[in-house]
Amino acid sequence: MTIDQSIPLSKDRLFNWLKTLSNQLSKGTLLIDINDENLPILHANPYFSKLTTFENKQVINQNINILNGKRTNEKTIEDLNLHLKSGSPKKLTILHYTKEGSAFWNSITLHPIRNDEKIIQYVLLTCEDTTEETLNKMIYKLEHEVYQAIDNENNLQSILNLISEKIELFYIRDVYCTIHLYNKNYEIKSMGSYKLPEYVINKLDLLEITPNSSFNKSAVYLKDFTATPLYADISENYELDALKGSWTKLILTPQNEVSGILTLFNQDSTELKQIDINYLNRLTLLIQLAIKYAEQKIQLRHLAFYDSETSLPNIHFFKTHLSEWLNTGELGFVAIIHPTEFNKIVDLYGRNAGADLLSQLANRLREYLAVDDVLISRFSNSIVLGIKGEIGFTTYYQKIDLLTLIPFLIDNNETYITLKIGYTTFDQSLTVDQIIHQSDIALSKARNRSGNSFEVYEENSTKQLIEEMEIINQLAYALHHEEFVVYLQPKINFTTIEVEGFEALSRWNSSRLGFIPPNKYIPIAEETGKIKEIDLLNFKNILIWLQKRLNKGKRILPVSLNISPDHFYDPLFLENIQNTFNQFHVPPQFIKLEVTESIELVDFKRAKDILDQLKAIGIECSIDDFGVGFSSLSYLPQLPFSEIKIDRSFVSSMDEPGMYAIVQTIILLAKNIKMRAIAEGIETKEQLAMLQQLGCPAGQGYYFYKPMSISDAEQLLDTKKTADEK
Repeated sequence: MTIDQSIPLSKDRLFNWLKTLSNQLSKGTLLIDINDENLPILHANPYFSKLTTFENKQVINQNINILNGKRTNEKTIEDLNLHLKSGSPKKLTILHYTKEGSAFWNSITLHPIRNDEKIIQYVLLTCEDTTEETLNKMIYKLEHEVYQAIDNENNLQSILNLISEKIELFYIRDVYCTIHLYNKNYEIKSMGSYKLPEYVINKLDLLEITPNSSFNKSAVYLKDFTATPLYADISENYELDALKGSWTKLILTPQNEVSGILTLFNQDSTELKQIDINYLNRLTLLIQLAIKYAEQKIQLRHLAFYDSETSLPNIHFFKTHLSEWLNTGELGFVAIIHPTEFNKIVDLYGRNAGADLLSQLANRLREYLAVDDVLISRFSNSIVLGIKGEIGFTTYYQKIDLLTLIPFLIDNNETYITLKIGYTTFDQSLTVDQIIHQSDIALSKARNRSGNSFEVYEENSTKQLIEEMEIINQLAYALHHEEFVVYLQPKINFTTIEVEGFEALSRWNSSRLGFIPPNKYIPIAEETGKIKEIDLLNFKNILIWLQKRLNKGKRILPVSLNISPDHFYDPLFLENIQNTFNQFHVPPQFIKLEVTESIELVDFKRAKDILDQLKAIGIECSIDDFGVGFSSLSYLPQLPFSEIKIDRSFVSSMDEPGMYAIVQTIILLAKNIKMRAIAEGIETKEQLAMLQQLGCPAGQGYYFYKPMSISDAEQLLDTKKTADEK
């Protein structure tokens, strides 16, 4: 439809044209008179009546605020009215109500309409019901908050309370929410709520769950309270809004067994719509996942962070919390405390006696030191102690020395011990591993002395700073002259014991400084931003090598490359990776990128987008060092990884029952979510046998091969065949 441009566009003529246009649109449409301070509605099309159930005559000369209701946000109302009065374009979503009182999310777009003189005469509003889309966004946001709570080690009770709170605050209906979970005997083991206190919930008529209950597990169970005196009394006595009825949905386990119920008590209409059913289904699924991951997280964390023999926190626990202290700029000291007689006690009474000695020692340290900010953990056959603050170790040593005056009860025998202690002070200039290593060096010195004794780690700190500055100064030169090279460590298939691929490792032999270990230059490269160039140079060198072999008709195997988290989130990361990749003709299945476990915590959505785009071009990704930070469990199934790499610290300690259980759990987890577990740091035949027994499909380590130069990898490929070629 067009307007005759030769005839002046009067306000009436413009209005009639807009009405005709409005009636042909397939969205709810309103015409607002901007020249009237009351902003009256001059016209509403049939779709608007269908959307709101208001008849045309009921809205004419009314304000858009006729759609407001109890839960309509005041700020959004002000924002809408402000843009209407100013005649400025705007798109917003607001909770509106139909004539019957049903709430819906209304997506409104304001279109200012001008005459020939460019003066705004009307505002054309288009309205669309986006309730389901908005509720889905709220569910997604709630999922993120729930998984974040799980990662923060919140208990299940607080997580259920969080879900109840968000439902009551953000659902389109006025509801009270309760969540009940049951044990195997259908006794309540946990309950979540927000505004309803427990003593009120106990008076409510909930769906009864018993061992012999028979339910339709996909149904929503409705109750109407309008004719029930009990609920009128409850509402009056406990100052609650009137309860009209309830909806109850069963919460199921992954095995489709009933584990609890979600109940919403309605304060308005109890009519159940499809959109409500969809919402309840998603909520119960979210609760099911929260239960599963929270319980798994607790179990896995306990296995990872507590010693199975003593129940004391282990070295992983200690490192994690010490790292948190360093990140917040804390000062303090770390001491490794070793009972001189430990080995003799183990030889005399057995390993359990040694564990008992360490437990008693830890308990006495807590009692004698009486310090709030303290870390006490088992460290091999010693106790590692960390205290933050400005009070030095020597002040505490007087108390530590006293605890050996009283004998320890070992296997019902009184036993006196002596202690050897090595300690170091810490600040942000040191890493966790450096701090523990320094304490260990000091302990070695203390062992040479008799009786209770301690030594402090001493070294010229300026030497380390000079070394770091030399590395920083040489990084740019090294990149320009391509001093960084790739070494390859073979990955071994545990079924065939053949090479199935390689992990590419960065090595730097500086023309000025000589060989520099990766653990020295990589952290500095990350701090200075040079890690991006190193990653891309290594990626390019891998592609060059693979391309040369392809051109010669030689066999190639997949190669994995570690990508720094700093590089992963660079805005140009994907573009740089793809540009480098497109320079060669290497099939993408021969390239894999490894990223550390914590990448999704920086920005989960962005991480997922990057991983999805890499997968789209055929490049798979694996999650490296899994289990060290325990940050990814809740997000892992949502990320397109193909491999989980088990950290070498777990593999090296597999002879300990707790560590064995962790490795077993990770392998099963990988299998259950359709990923492949790869073990790192295999150094002994016994470790290989245990991993094979657990069903781990592949791994790498010095037991098979050390990292090798590309020329050595060439020779390996040209002299050995894969199982497929035999």
